[in-house]
Amino acid sequence: MKEDKNALYFNKILNCLLGGETYTILQIAANVGLSEKTVRTKIDQMNRWLTGNNMGRIEKKQGTGIWLEMDGRQWESLQNHLALGRDLDSAVQPDDRRKQVIGKLLKLKPGQTTTLQQLAESLYLSAPTVGRLLREVSPWFEERSLKITSIRSKGVCLVGDEYNFRIAIKDYMIELMPEVLEALLSSYASGVDISRIRRIVLEAENAWRIELADNSFKMVWIMACLSMARRHFGNEAVFSVEEENIEHYNEYSFAESIYQRIEQAYEIKISDDDTVLLAVLLLSAKKLKNFSSIQDTDYTRQYDKDLGKFVKLIIETIDSVLDIDLSEDQLLYESLLLHMRSAIFRMKYSTATGDNISKYVKNEYKQTFLATWSTSNLFEEYYDVQVTEDELAGIALYIQAAIIRRKKGSPLAALLLSESGMAASQLNTERLKYSIPELTEIRAASYHDLKLDQYRDIDVIINMSENEIKDDRVVSVGERLSGQSIETIRQKVNQIFYFRKKSEFHFNNLCHQLFEVDLFLLKPRVKDKDQLITMMVKKLEEKGDVTPAYLQSVFDRERATTTSIGRGIAIPHGNMSEINESRIVVAILEKPISWHGDMVDVVFLLAVKMTTKFETRRTKQFYKDFLQLTDNDENMEAIKKMGSTLDLYQYFIK
Repeated sequence: MKEDKNALYFNKILNCLLGGETYTILQIAANVGLSEKTVRTKIDQMNRWLTGNNMGRIEKKQGTGIWLEMDGRQWESLQNHLALGRDLDSAVQPDDRRKQVIGKLLKLKPGQTTTLQQLAESLYLSAPTVGRLLREVSPWFEERSLKITSIRSKGVCLVGDEYNFRIAIKDYMIELMPEVLEALLSSYASGVDISRIRRIVLEAENAWRIELADNSFKMVWIMACLSMARRHFGNEAVFSVEEENIEHYNEYSFAESIYQRIEQAYEIKISDDDTVLLAVLLLSAKKLKNFSSIQDTDYTRQYDKDLGKFVKLIIETIDSVLDIDLSEDQLLYESLLLHMRSAIFRMKYSTATGDNISKYVKNEYKQTFLATWSTSNLFEEYYDVQVTEDELAGIALYIQAAIIRRKKGSPLAALLLSESGMAASQLNTERLKYSIPELTEIRAASYHDLKLDQYRDIDVIINMSENEIKDDRVVSVGERLSGQSIETIRQKVNQIFYFRKKSEFHFNNLCHQLFEVDLFLLKPRVKDKDQLITMMVKKLEEKGDVTPAYLQSVFDRERATTTSIGRGIAIPHGNMSEINESRIVVAILEKPISWHGDMVDVVFLLAVKMTTKFETRRTKQFYKDFLQLTDNDENMEAIKKMGSTLDLYQYFIK
């Protein structure tokens, strides 16, 4: 029986090690008559059995060899085991047998066949045993959209598309064989310098200022190596994912940056579908435990749907704390949805630190920040991430902008000042409500009791007294409320509504992700444009939004041509390939500086990409809005008069 032969090999290896000497794999292979590769596999199996039964362990040291490490008690236990006539065939438990079969099948190319006898001989098992094991492992493959199929006169093969093969190989290494992952990866990605690919992934991590969780890093490493090793296989696109949908996510940009580095290092082309697959796998990390098949229908659409529900829950929670209804604010919902896509990525992996915007938000919008803080536990519950104060502050700013919009869009509140007594004031109040429906709230007060500080929320003050009141909200109509007086008040109301409805500048919500509070610089102390550019780029580099090479690419472009565009504005920018995540840094200078002969006091450092449809659409929208901003003198004066970076950020995303 093959099982008896297998037990014999285990005992031979053990007898070598029981002598207390240190052996190389080559020496043991020569002693027992097996290949080095087979000996390594059997030693790993023996080691699991020894450690699992507390009978010692097999130690390994590169350049030295392997040896048996155990104390006296463990030695005695092992000797008793052998004295009872038992062998080490039990070192290979049924679960290990199944893992061996899975590994052998995954070695086959899609559609490649092998006979039952060939499998049995390669595993040192009998054909009936292998047949039973194939039935046992079949559900594991089916969970990953692969199927073990028998072909008459040829044998068995594993049927499925190339990308499901890769997912299965990844799961096999990480879930079933983590202790020998690196050795297996060298085997499944034969011919690929897996150490070099690992360094490339680390470089991408460092450039992005993120730190992948251990299993996420292994997954990225494996998938990148398999992309290299198996890129000539039949990997026709089988994704139901809409590419532009996945492009919204930082996970896609990160995956793209890894493959761009590989393409540059090896001068090859990797399929765009590989980027999509890696992005989906990153997106599913910590969220969908059982994601296995790329044929899961409309995966990103479902992810967005779940994220949309989460955003609505965030808004509802904050609404209940603030006792305000923002549920109908579509701009708030869409802006937060875009924001959350990158925010959750940062919460999962980012090691970069900002300038702690939470301290500004807590001071300026204390109630809004505290209300947003009430959602902290939701992030852990739904996405298994710890939300930081700065991330909560970013969300609070969107909420505050919605509150301001709501106030501007609400009906008008009026204050009626009169010396005619309470009865006359009530009569005039009802006449005004009837004649001017926009005045939904009218309070009455006496001039002698007037304290303007108490009425900051009032939109219009109707003065029916003879006293002069200096306030832009005042409309004086005399002691008698005539038809002409009502018309005068109506004109004042119309004027207020006109200025409310007057088109105010704002960036489209598609562009909101390009801006962050700590990427605005007000009156920075700089002596020239080179110092300013360096300061602005370093902001991005510290956050992982650009690589260290981006600064030089900006200077290279500056030497090639000026980026001053007139009207005191400059838009320096660098090489798109050195950008991880699209961002824009804005600097408003106290005094103009020379920019290739022009005097400039407003600078937009553009770190934007156009490598995907989504990025292209967003960048085009930015330029469209940017022209509207810079072509209008009132807009430019407004941003130059901003008192804080927080005010400037609010102006851009309102």
